[in-house]
Amino acid sequence: MRADRLAQVALAALVAGLVVFGLLTVGGPGKGRMEKRDQTRLSDLRDLSQYVRCVANTQGKTLPASLAPVETCQRELRLADPFTDAPYRYERVSDTAYRLCAGFEDPEWVSEGLIADLDLATGCVQFTYTP
Repeated sequence: MRADRLAQVALAALVAGLVVFGLLTVGGPGKGRMEKRDQTRLSDLRDLSQYVRCVANTQGKTLPASLAPVETCQRELRLADPFTDAPYRYERVSDTAYRLCAGFEDPEWVSEGLIADLDLATGCVQFTYTP
């Protein structure tokens, strides 16, 4: 094998190795799609949290019992996961604390990158309401 041909083969192998390493490091397109779906779920939970705060602020500084629509807080809310149609869960924990839950595909990624108080086992995020 000539030296120039050997150099081409070595360079091609190096490039292929770097591509494989890059895909293993970042997870590839499937991982990216999963993270985007989890970002959508997280955004929905944030919207729902704002809604809960609005309801509490307009109804006696008390957390609502459910996510039922209220005249004073008209918003376009997504109450279910757009990818699985599973409903998001709302749990009133106390007079000042509540949880919103979703079925995250990669809860560790969500926890590491975006929210510190995500319960990895349940997919629930705990929020505190301060009147």
